[in-house]
Amino acid sequence: TLLPQLGSCTPAQPLPAPTSSKPPYSFSSLIFMAIEDSPHKRLPVKGIYEWIANKFPYYRSATGGWRNSVRHNLSLSKSFRRIEKVKSQSGGKGSLWCVCPEYRPALLEVLRKTHSY
Repeated sequence: TLLPQLGSCTPAQPLPAPTSSKPPYSFSSLIFMAIEDSPHKRLPVKGIYEWIANKFPYYRSATGGWRNSVRHNLSLSKSFRRIEKVKSQSGGKGSLWCVCPEYRPALLEVLRKTHSY
C-alpha cells in the first residue's frame, strides 16, 4: 500500500507480494520511496534503512553492504539533499535527507518504468 500514497507514481500493476527475492528497484528508487512515504518527506539514514528492510524482506537477511550503497547514493546523487536537524527535533545529532524537488519528476518516471515490467 506504499505506492498509492505516492500519488502520480502509482504503477499500472500492484506491488509484488513481499518475498525474500531481491526487489527490482535501484537504491535511488528505494531511497526515494522511503522519503516519499514518510510523514514529513524527510528521514535520517537510519529511517531509510528501516523503511527498506520493512518493505522488502530481502534486505532483512542481506549482508550489510546494501547500507553502504544507500549511503553512497545519498551522498553522491544530486536527487537527495542533506538537511541538518534543528536542535528542538528529537533523535539527537545527525542529518535528515529529503528529495530535491527538481529531481522528483525524474525519480517518479524511473519508478514508473521499473514497475511496468
